[in-house]
Amino acid sequence: MKYRSLFSCVIFSIISPVAYSATVNGTLGVTAVVGVGCSVSSSSVTAGVVNFGSLNFGNLATINAANVDAQTTGGGSGSIVMNCSTGTPFTISFDNGQHFTGGSRAMVNSTDPAVFLSYTLYQNAARTIPWTTASPLSTTASGATDTFNVYGRIPGGQSGVTSGTYNDTVQVVVSW
Repeated sequence: MKYRSLFSCVIFSIISPVAYSATVNGTLGVTAVVGVGCSVSSSSVTAGVVNFGSLNFGNLATINAANVDAQTTGGGSGSIVMNCSTGTPFTISFDNGQHFTGGSRAMVNSTDPAVFLSYTLYQNAARTIPWTTASPLSTTASGATDTFNVYGRIPGGQSGVTSGTYNDTVQVVVSW
């Protein structure tokens, strides 16, 4: 009888284990470091190079005495779209392009590389602030997304311009 009672206790303890509950309190540290920085948006990145799009002057019947103006129209269309932490100073600069000649940027005729079409890039719609290697756009971020359009002008009255497609590539450098 003594063994049966011991046997019953062993079986009972195996079949109905005692459940214990507990509560453990603790802390979790949460941190974030927001540094001075920016993100630059574009339409594409190839081999680490951002393609901001293009500035297209369109189809021109001729180059006469009148200036021809064009502007970029937003992210991926030649504009530079940035989002920087508030208070971050940054600059956007352009080099002189691949065909800088005679003291100005120029596009080259794709079928006659001896023929150039001069143009100027500007920071504002009034085309009073040139965007040159000596005068980059410098500003401080507000924390909101900023879009910087590029304004271009082909000065009228250029001589020796023949029909054809004219192109140039300008390197953009964004620094903060």
